[in-house]
Amino acid sequence: MFGETHVGTPVCPVRFIQNNQIFVDVATAAFGSGRKIAVRPELRILRKENGKKAGKVDYIIALLGDNGRPVDFCALEVQAVYVSGSSYYPMFHEFLATGVPPTEQRGMDWLSSRKRLIYQLTLKVPVFRRWGKKFFVAVDKQFFGALPKMKPVAELENSEVTWVLYDFRRRDEGARFSISPAEFYYTEWSDVEVALREGVPPKQQEILDDVYAAMIRKRMPIAIMQT
Repeated sequence: MFGETHVGTPVCPVRFIQNNQIFVDVATAAFGSGRKIAVRPELRILRKENGKKAGKVDYIIALLGDNGRPVDFCALEVQAVYVSGSSYYPMFHEFLATGVPPTEQRGMDWLSSRKRLIYQLTLKVPVFRRWGKKFFVAVDKQFFGALPKMKPVAELENSEVTWVLYDFRRRDEGARFSISPAEFYYTEWSDVEVALREGVPPKQQEILDDVYAAMIRKRMPIAIMQT
């Protein structure tokens, strides 16, 4: 998906895994450069009452010690952007089969993508905060720009949710895009939680005014009188 600026917006999280750069970027930020790591995809971190596990984290990046065993770890969540309308898979498979680009135009569904992201983060971030482990979220810059503003903190050491931001730019006249170097944006979980929540809570007086306005319109409020 691109416009005149030839900047793409990934609609599949696999697109972030180009050359495994994302794992190197996150591991370098979390543990320093030149360290040996292991990457474990889709690890469930919560256990339900029935014994089954839930809360699947996209990637656990583990730091390896001198003996080759994991000694530390951080989490990486990757969020691509949903496309508006019905499923685009039939259109995509038709393109793969025929090589003919689709003529149907689709837009980016920023709101649905945001809803999915806040659900995932609410489920997982508190666990890693409790453990004192870093939590990274990779998104493309256009999606991050469509999110509500979040107050940054100065450095990684104080960051509870660290955003890993990428551009995907077309590198030739074809359809090939390359991932940019990472940029990092540091935030506290409380600010992220408030920012991604839908809307801003009204003042209490607005609630009272709305109730009274409904009473006036209907002229038949339900009232329970104390005896």
